[in-house]
Amino acid sequence: MMRKKANGSQGEIASEKHVLDLDNAEKLLPLLELMLDQAYLGIVFVDPDGVIRFMNRQYEELIGVDRKETYGKHITEYFPDSRLPEVIRTRKAELGWKYNYQGKGTLVVNRIPITKGDKFIGAMTQCIFQDISELREMARKLDLLETKVQTFKRAATDLLTPKYNIDDIKGISPSIVDLKNMALMYAPTDSTVLITGETGTGKELFAHAIHHAGNRNEGPFVCVNCASIPDELLESELFGYGPGAFTGALKKGKIGKIELSHGGTLFLDEIGELPFKAQAKLLRVLEEKRVEKIGEVLPSEIDFRLIAATNKPLDFLKNQKNFRQDLFHRLSVISINIPPLRERVEDIPLLIEHFLQGGPGRGMNVKEAALHEMMRYTWPGNVRELRNALELAVCVAQNEDAIDVHHLPGHIHASKAQTRPEEDHQDLHMKAEIRTNEIQLIKNALGSCWGNKSQAAKMLGISRSSLYNKIKRYAILTG
Repeated sequence: MMRKKANGSQGEIASEKHVLDLDNAEKLLPLLELMLDQAYLGIVFVDPDGVIRFMNRQYEELIGVDRKETYGKHITEYFPDSRLPEVIRTRKAELGWKYNYQGKGTLVVNRIPITKGDKFIGAMTQCIFQDISELREMARKLDLLETKVQTFKRAATDLLTPKYNIDDIKGISPSIVDLKNMALMYAPTDSTVLITGETGTGKELFAHAIHHAGNRNEGPFVCVNCASIPDELLESELFGYGPGAFTGALKKGKIGKIELSHGGTLFLDEIGELPFKAQAKLLRVLEEKRVEKIGEVLPSEIDFRLIAATNKPLDFLKNQKNFRQDLFHRLSVISINIPPLRERVEDIPLLIEHFLQGGPGRGMNVKEAALHEMMRYTWPGNVRELRNALELAVCVAQNEDAIDVHHLPGHIHASKAQTRPEEDHQDLHMKAEIRTNEIQLIKNALGSCWGNKSQAAKMLGISRSSLYNKIKRYAILTG
């Protein structure tokens, strides 16, 4: 019993040492002073006559004197142009004012009248920032953070928004006009659309336009290139997975592209590259309108429209052994075949004008000879190759106001040796002309890229090793 009592007494003594007596002013005031000294704000308190009664450590360091020496002295002795006397007179707060202290920097201060009940007992100055540059830096960081947030929001929105509409498809040829009308006719339906055509013909452009003109244009437009995602990852990308579905999976799981397209359109580019296993799951999703994530048992209801594209002919896709025939028939409810550019050469002038006016070539013209060469070229890369060729021509032409034959990639105007065999009698002269043009193109590209061979090769549309070989073959001085 005695031991228990002793322990109790020791506990009471320890408790008395750590418990603050809030009714004891002598104990409370030192603690309050300590707290105010630790505050980031600089604080000065004056009585109704403007006499300094308290100053914390922040302000003490600012004015460079012992704060105890300031007590009992008027505020204007240390701050001659202080507005605290005005605040005492008007008893109105001044918030966020700039104050230049003796050339040591611009402060940001609050001046606040202090009352106790109905009695006015003094005023206080708070120094929020010791230098206006701190406020500017904070404002800059806040602006930067706001900019980043808005950028991320726009990026997320842009990823799920169609970039093109039907007017962005340029062409006056009967085939393109008919295809645009067909796309507008199919757009309001929910039927699956299969778009075929060679690489570079504009399949994705048509997919965007169909979604934009359809009833789901307020919903997301989700693009997936089946050829760009490894087979082992494609299934999880399309269908998503639950928490802990496999080693390396995110703890919270991941939403798949199909589920992400709910209420909108899913565009599967290069559908012919879809793995066989994923084809079966996709067919099931299309038929049941439900998607089952990897590692989960219960499927989720899903409502989306599918648009697929392939650069393979329909017959090839139909007869391909590693492509499910039931999926092929499900996809080809509506099919749109985009003809290659060589079959609609009347569209080339309009496309040239569109690409020039929409890029750095704005205001440039194309000379008749250059147009003639582009009209006779077969464009195996289709519209994409035409756009890239014009981009190179604009770079090579530099400050000239028109694109001429020698500004075009060498293989375009060199191709007339194949397209017009009857004009091959002066073969040696043609080879010399090609050599001269190629040398000039390389020199122009190197000049435009300040001698950077990697950038020059990219501009010319050739590999870096090919550029090195041509420089060596033609003995071009690169400096």
